[in-house]
Amino acid sequence: METSLKDTYDELIKNLFKPLIFYIPRRFWIEIDDGKWMDKEFDQLFDSVVLVKPDGNNQLLHNGASNFHMLSKTSSLDKNTYGLLDLKARIEPESFRFLSERYSLSVAFYKKISNWMVMHIHEDVPDVNKETLMSFEIQKTSFDNHWDYIQKHFSVPEYAKNYFADDDLSANDVTTMRDIINGDSAPTENMFEKLKEKSSKNVKKKIKKILITETEAEQFLLETVFKVKL
Repeated sequence: METSLKDTYDELIKNLFKPLIFYIPRRFWIEIDDGKWMDKEFDQLFDSVVLVKPDGNNQLLHNGASNFHMLSKTSSLDKNTYGLLDLKARIEPESFRFLSERYSLSVAFYKKISNWMVMHIHEDVPDVNKETLMSFEIQKTSFDNHWDYIQKHFSVPEYAKNYFADDDLSANDVTTMRDIINGDSAPTENMFEKLKEKSSKNVKKKIKKILITETEAEQFLLETVFKVKL
């Protein structure tokens, strides 16, 4: 059975985040809800490096080995390039233009995030080691090169080129762009509501307890920002 255009697109997106290395800066969420996210109970959610391996498995990295996994980033993006070139030759121009423009917006998002993290990781994760830094550099270079290629050879709308023209980044950029790319804001909204409910209950009871386990932290980071289904 021939793969549908949507399934093909979904597969291209999966290759963008397999492998992937990232963290969620706590400073973003302070913008959303003044001060609350500074509570130690949220420490596992923020400023913690997460590694998504090529097979899709993920882990909080804790400065563990990562270069071996991230070295496949370029080949993963090259696989997308081959897939796009094949589609360009096989499907109607209008269909391909729609797919490539939507894909380019996703690449712009990952490129922006990767570049920002390389510039700011020392501020947010002071104890980051050289290997982890190198993995972020590998990822940045891979996305930069991929972005340059698709701009030259595929349809990229101006709004995708200009959306992240500003070097700075905010919580609104991350949540809004994640929702634009995936077409659904509900997971982000629901997760934040759930966290707020837990926090509120905890304050009422005046009992200190861990709200989110390490596994839940990973799931929050992946599903909320990058919509990686675990």
